[in-house]
Amino acid sequence: MRRAALVVFACLAAAAAAAPPEGRWTGHAQLPGRNLPLVLDIAPGPSGSWIGSLTIPGQNIKGAELSRITLEGNRIDIDAGAVLSPPTGGGGVTFKARAEGAAIVGEMDQAGNKAPFRLVRTGPAQIDPAARSAPVASSTQGRWVGEFELGGYPRHVTLDIANDGANKPKVDFVVVGKQTTKLPIDLVNEAEGILHIESRLYGTTLEARVSADRIEGTLEVGANEIPILLRRSAEKTS
Repeated sequence: MRRAALVVFACLAAAAAAAPPEGRWTGHAQLPGRNLPLVLDIAPGPSGSWIGSLTIPGQNIKGAELSRITLEGNRIDIDAGAVLSPPTGGGGVTFKARAEGAAIVGEMDQAGNKAPFRLVRTGPAQIDPAARSAPVASSTQGRWVGEFELGGYPRHVTLDIANDGANKPKVDFVVVGKQTTKLPIDLVNEAEGILHIESRLYGTTLEARVSADRIEGTLEVGANEIPILLRRSAEKTS
């Protein structure tokens, strides 16, 4: 009788350890000299898969889509892609964790730099549908040029936009300052004359109104919000 009770208890304990990770998980990773706040949202996805997002307060990362979530017993492996990679590169971010009661504990790995973390469930998952790129207005296509200032130095901008069928428009976003940087573009769309372009790797977002001869609005670079004006160029796009 006692043996049977122990078997039942062991089964219940294993089931609890392998409980689905659905929910919002909040805590921090322990970096050298400081704690990095983390918020993971995990929810059931289509066909038995799992979907989720990562938010890092103060790092310009909010609701970044997780690339992959894998469960095996009480193990949880998460691939967050390149959301924390610096502009010079450095690889993606992964989380290797295990469920411990009402907490998830494990190790965050960014390009070989490892940091322990602990998260606790604070409520239901809050995953907003991921924004999708879409073709821009035909009048928005072409080359646009302008300047902005950051850190006391002027930067020259060349923005080439061309629709690529029904897929994400092809965008070349080149900034020339002390060096020339071509931003990798993750998201492009336009609604009611407002153009939205994101480069997550560089923490840069353009939000601007498009008219016949200008694109005028705000360029967010990290925590900086910079006014920007681009004018249509007669030069042909490359």
